[in-house]
Amino acid sequence: MPVTSRPLRLGLVSAAMAPLLGVAACGGSGTNAPASTGTSGGGSSAKAESRQASDVVTDYLAYVGGKAGKADAGLEPVTLGWVNVEGGPGGNPEATLGARAAVKYVNDTLGGIGGHPLKLNVCTVVSAEEEGQKCGQQLLGDKEVSAIGAGNLYLGDASFNSVIAGKKPVLVGVATGPTMPTAKNTFSTFGDLPHIFGTWGTYARDVLKAKTAAVIHTNTPGDKIASGAAVKGLEAAGLKVKSVGFDAQSTDLIGPVTAAGANTADVVVPISIGGGCVGIAKALKQLSVTKPVVSTPLCMSPDVAQGLGGDLPTWTYGVAQTLPMDSSAADSQAFLKASAQAGLGKDDQSKVFAPLGWSTVLTYAKVLNAIGPDKITPASVTEQLKKFPGPVVMGAAEVKCGKYPDAPAVCNDQARFYQYEGKGQFKPLTDWIRPPR
Repeated sequence: MPVTSRPLRLGLVSAAMAPLLGVAACGGSGTNAPASTGTSGGGSSAKAESRQASDVVTDYLAYVGGKAGKADAGLEPVTLGWVNVEGGPGGNPEATLGARAAVKYVNDTLGGIGGHPLKLNVCTVVSAEEEGQKCGQQLLGDKEVSAIGAGNLYLGDASFNSVIAGKKPVLVGVATGPTMPTAKNTFSTFGDLPHIFGTWGTYARDVLKAKTAAVIHTNTPGDKIASGAAVKGLEAAGLKVKSVGFDAQSTDLIGPVTAAGANTADVVVPISIGGGCVGIAKALKQLSVTKPVVSTPLCMSPDVAQGLGGDLPTWTYGVAQTLPMDSSAADSQAFLKASAQAGLGKDDQSKVFAPLGWSTVLTYAKVLNAIGPDKITPASVTEQLKKFPGPVVMGAAEVKCGKYPDAPAVCNDQARFYQYEGKGQFKPLTDWIRPPR
């Protein structure tokens, strides 16, 4: 419905699993890293899929097709609804903070949506699956909503999707919830866990030349989903995998690490958050494990650094986006500068879900500007998203929605790998890598 008669509310996207996966080389002290390859997988090998400078989004005004300056506060707003898991254990409030910062930037700098101010209507899932139903009812029942997105909807996605049921399009950064990849009229610009984690297999096989892998994961719903995806990707690449879970409250993880075969495996894959990352890193050091280790960016949190004496493990982290802390990347520099201008704090900038929220809002700004504020409807937004080719802000240059028949919402399946060198320094190892084929 045209914005002149009623505002549009959209909701935006991301799991207790990051949009990312990382291969990390961790010796006794986590210092043995694989050599920089500069390669990326585009099939059975890690062949580089390098981007041209024009593929990297740094000019946000040109990207969204806006008009420099402030939105007209006198015009009726276009309201984006945002659904995200936050407010409880395992939540990611930084996804919402990134989205809010992007909305402010669009209004203050990019001219809003065709001159109309952009707004957020936030609905949160705290700790229960049924809370997703509440958000679905809220956004579907409001006739002013023409499209929806999600932040880190790894919990509540099933009940949310059962209500939305394709009646309004959903845009998501990483489809972390198990029902998101198959949800009708849903579009994931950074991919889902099975396809992103598949890149671990490509990297482990083609770069590390690994034959065996030890997967160690927390027994939480999100980590179980992620570990299963990692195992699938590693096995698809021909590796023999042993996976062992542990209680989230455990601190001494020598038992699980040993049971997973970390002492003899060619590559170790820890999938956890916070204290679990600390426990795994300490166990690997105690056991003098010197083989490469695969980790997720969730191990890049300040509490992990604190638990390890002040710095993160010097691992190689794989992510489904350009890493915000990659100072060598032009798109990271653009994000850090613009989001700081919009009030996003430095600590939140470094958390992977904040740039996902930022990216999703800017994708919507691009789509809505292309439609025009008076022609925004669920059908018109859906049609634009179906043919959206990329590039993605801080993501891959090219996306293809509907590529996977068994996961129609997945528009991307790529990740990048970085080596952490200590003291906040990250070195890019690869461009974009795809799952093994």
